[in-house]
Amino acid sequence: MKRVLWISRHKPLPAQIKYLEQKLGEFELLIWSKPLSTAKDAIELALKHSADYVIPVLPLSFIQYLVMEAKKYGITVLKADMQNLHNCEVQPCPEYDPKTDTIMESRDMNTGQKIYRHFRFRGFKILKDIIIVEEDW
Repeated sequence: MKRVLWISRHKPLPAQIKYLEQKLGEFELLIWSKPLSTAKDAIELALKHSADYVIPVLPLSFIQYLVMEAKKYGITVLKADMQNLHNCEVQPCPEYDPKTDTIMESRDMNTGQKIYRHFRFRGFKILKDIIIVEEDW
C-alpha cells in the first residue's frame, strides 16, 4: 500500500482525497501539521514514515530542497493545483464548494481591508524540479 505524507497545517479537501484514491487506489495518508524547523526536517520526516509521496505546503526554499532530495530516495513530491477563482465579494461566498474549495483570508497591505481569495482544487502536479534564477540588482 502506498503512503502519502501530507505536510500542511490544513487538512486535505475531500476532492484531494478522492483524486489520490483514483490515482493510487487504497493508500495510507499520514498528516503532519506541526511546523518544521528546516528543509532537511521535511525529507527526514518522509524517510522516517517511508512515504512514497509527499504533498508539502511549505516555504518555496523547503520545497526546493525536498524535491532535490526526494529524487535520491525515489519519493515523489506532489503539489496541489489550486485555481484562483476570484476575491469573494461577500462571505460566505455563494460559489464555495467545501469538497473542492478553500478560501484564504489575508489583508490588503495598503488599506488593511480583509481579502478573501477563493481557490478551487483541479488536481495534483508532480514537482520534478524547482529552479530559482537570480540576477544582480
